[in-house]
Amino acid sequence: MESPTRQPIDNSTHQLIDKLLLERLSLAAIVRVTGVSLRWLQYYVNQKYYQVPKSVEVTKKNQVS
Repeated sequence: MESPTRQPIDNSTHQLIDKLLLERLSLAAIVRVTGVSLRWLQYYVNQKYYQVPKSVEVTKKNQVS
């Protein structure tokens, strides 16, 4: 390809997207701010979701007497 349209997303953009997701911005807003495609962003969010552990461990809290 002489002039590819896809460019790798750099680490600083990944970090910005993570911060914007924590701020609960809409995906459309994140696309506007960062310039990534909606399709790529949805893929990225899905990958983040699948990395989150699905089980929760509950440990008994030590009681102070």
